[in-house]
Amino acid sequence: MPGAWSPAPPLNGTDPGAALDGSADFAVLALDAGHPGFPRGCGPLPLARCGTPEGQPVAVIGYPRGAPAGLIATARLTGGGGPCPDWVQLDGLQTTGAAVERGFSGAAVWDPARRRVIGLVTSAYTDRTAKVAWMLPVEAAVRLWQPLAGAVRAPARRPCTPPPLERQYELADALLDIPQIGYDSGRTLRDALPPAVRRNIRDHAWPRQQLQAVVEGCTDQPDGCPALRSAVLTLGGGSSSALRAVALLDGICCAGGPGSEDGA
Repeated sequence: MPGAWSPAPPLNGTDPGAALDGSADFAVLALDAGHPGFPRGCGPLPLARCGTPEGQPVAVIGYPRGAPAGLIATARLTGGGGPCPDWVQLDGLQTTGAAVERGFSGAAVWDPARRRVIGLVTSAYTDRTAKVAWMLPVEAAVRLWQPLAGAVRAPARRPCTPPPLERQYELADALLDIPQIGYDSGRTLRDALPPAVRRNIRDHAWPRQQLQAVVEGCTDQPDGCPALRSAVLTLGGGSSSALRAVALLDGICCAGGPGSEDGA
């Protein structure tokens, strides 16, 4: 489309720290009139602004050589990075599993908590063992091509119903897998919650029941989920076990993760 192209920045030969504002690696293509129809059930994916990267887990489907059916790579958003100031860095979540590499370029970056596309894969670090790549966030794409703003939507609000017991225990088990939380059966986690949230959380001798009580007590209160999310990230940092627990929490709470109010 005219005026809807930004060239890719040079990935080699630039000075360290050089920022190339005019090179974001973005293009808009238009289908010709009379193009074949989409297969049943296929259509545009919902978009949302990325917001501030805070370790959110994301997923990407790519088609590298040797994988004609595609591979799913998981990563977390760690902050700005790469030669373009608009890009956001993606760090692989797992020691094993697919890495974002050649064949993932242009792929949609999916936020499972908000069920929206929040960016497009632009490049990957040449050392595959590092599992580092970059994406162009949706809000940067909107700045490059304003008509895209009409496709950005806030995630739909889900009905606020208490999570079933099996989901509570699933999250409790994920919390136990975080070393900084599991070592004392979650008592440090409970103590890290605001007094108004933790006062109704009962004490249990068994670790799994203790963490389930924390999950139940937090999901029953309007401010409980954000408080639990903050406490988990404070104690667990950016570890893969903490990010997995946060992803589960975002999936069962009425309020999603950071930036769930984004929209245009």
